[in-house]
Amino acid sequence: PRLPDELIWEILVRVTVKSLLEFKCVCKSWKTLISHPQFVKEHLLRTSTHMTHQRLISPNSDYPFKIASFSLQSLLQNPSTQAEPHFIQMRAMFRILGSCHGLICVEYFLKGYVQLWNPSIGIASKKFTPHSDAGCRYITYHGFGYDHVNDKYKLFIFFAYSQPAVTIIYTFGVNATNCSKVIQNFPCDGTKENGIFVSGTGTLNWVTYDVPRWFIISLDLVTETYGEVLLPHVGSLACRAPELFLLSNCLCVNMYNDHTDDWGLWQMKEYGVQDSWTKLMSISIFQVFSPLSSWTWLYYRHVPLCISENGMVLIQVHADSQLVLFYSNAGSLDYTILSGDHRWCDVQTYHESLVSPQF
Repeated sequence: PRLPDELIWEILVRVTVKSLLEFKCVCKSWKTLISHPQFVKEHLLRTSTHMTHQRLISPNSDYPFKIASFSLQSLLQNPSTQAEPHFIQMRAMFRILGSCHGLICVEYFLKGYVQLWNPSIGIASKKFTPHSDAGCRYITYHGFGYDHVNDKYKLFIFFAYSQPAVTIIYTFGVNATNCSKVIQNFPCDGTKENGIFVSGTGTLNWVTYDVPRWFIISLDLVTETYGEVLLPHVGSLACRAPELFLLSNCLCVNMYNDHTDDWGLWQMKEYGVQDSWTKLMSISIFQVFSPLSSWTWLYYRHVPLCISENGMVLIQVHADSQLVLFYSNAGSLDYTILSGDHRWCDVQTYHESLVSPQF
């Protein structure tokens, strides 16, 4: 007997991208269903919180140019088992300007162009060359995200070395590819070049400093205006420059307390509401680490990559390119085992999807 179309939809919308690409060959009706824009959107929505559809990616901008990718779920389930990455060869020296909904915004800076690319389905957009009116092409601050109201993807670029400095938003979508708008007087002086996109809010976010305080600059991709978001109430104890991250689609910030040698991680449960900042974890550095590792944690960046339902936090330690699992309930660590000679730098979470960059 033939399964109802509704049931086929409910089954396929939960399947991994790799399997769906294979299922396109089953029959013409399945190919039509899987390629339908509404199915693509529903699949993205249903899989956004599942580890099965997420990978960690790490670019290598040295020759040979490539991106290392491996399963996030496998890493969390078997941290002591050697992780086998999948390598994607790139055409030239590059850097990632941002990632959203399975689309990666890649800049080939020596060649002078940018492309949107979905490695899961192997499709890239047309090349385009962002630049200021003064001819500057050197991108400093940047961010890539989704305008959920107008169904458009947008790339934020700040040309700090243009005279004067210029901020431009490029829009991608049906009848909008390469449309651009200049944002006047954007206060871009953050601690991190890449803006953090928070899905559902349509915002890109940077931490910045204006004497005597740290705060968040929030760029609304819907209205293309910017505003201010306040950091947690921690007084003057967090003396190191805070950094922003995204965990479970919530804005997070880490702060180091010089007085107690604690490394704390805070999560904003309700975007834009200062009182919703919640402390997720606090690592007492000299208690958890050996003396040598403690100094590593004191003076190098640590990037939280994801948090599991049972409180495991995956953290990248930049000093030695290691990935560390911190069990917040037990206060213990587990170092993951990564195969190959790839140097694990600038690691970020990537969500596999069927979204096409060819609008």
